[in-house]
Amino acid sequence: MEARLLERSWLVIVEGGETGDPVGPVSADQIARGVRAGKVPSDALVKRVSDVFFTDLVTEPDIVAALKAVSAESEPPPNPSIRQKLAEKQFLVWTDGSDPVGPVSADQIARGIRAGKVPSDASLQRVDDIFACDVLDAPEVIEALKQL
Repeated sequence: MEARLLERSWLVIVEGGETGDPVGPVSADQIARGVRAGKVPSDALVKRVSDVFFTDLVTEPDIVAALKAVSAESEPPPNPSIRQKLAEKQFLVWTDGSDPVGPVSADQIARGIRAGKVPSDASLQRVDDIFACDVLDAPEVIEALKQL
């Protein structure tokens, strides 16, 4: 986390609080963790110690950056078995008028879709299957796209 997000340079005030007095000085990181824990409402007002006026916390770039950092670190990593499954080269991909490409993994297909090299109307077939489907009808490809 960036050092500026850890500096205790913010005051926080919650509308309708018991005393109406601001809390602080606290860091952007502390505010973000408070929001994440439900202790600081998202409509709280904040200001730097050196500022005159309070503003909505969601309008302050440093607070938003801290919220993103806290959210990213608190999301659980994907299950290793899911990652391994998405990396297995188990699909053939083709478009009308072309030969199949593969075997390729769901990860490779997702990266190809994002890069514009695999059209969203391409067909997909598992190596050990006789049936094909649209590339976006395969749950593994959808999961791989979510993880990009």
